[in-house]
Amino acid sequence: MWYVISAAQLEQYLEEGRWIYLVDLRDWDSFMRGHIPGAVNIPDEELWNRVGELPRDRLIVLYCYRGPRSMLAARQLARCGYQAADVYGGIEAYRGRIEW
Repeated sequence: MWYVISAAQLEQYLEEGRWIYLVDLRDWDSFMRGHIPGAVNIPDEELWNRVGELPRDRLIVLYCYRGPRSMLAARQLARCGYQAADVYGGIEAYRGRIEW
């Protein structure tokens, strides 16, 4: 199963300490310039080679720059049996809520 969450929902998940696995699908340089606290960097082009690193016992929350790549990845992970969520609007939406 996969679904879409808002940046506000992600912020709430993080504040509540929900057991999620947050994945930043952007490239390493973008990740190093700024990412959501607690995120693991797995660039989009490496995701399927590294899928074994993803835990099956928690919600995988994915984000990219604006959302389309993470939405596709969430759908594909769900087809493989993962619980996955896409952050609608990506890090751009999250940055709109949080000062960096």
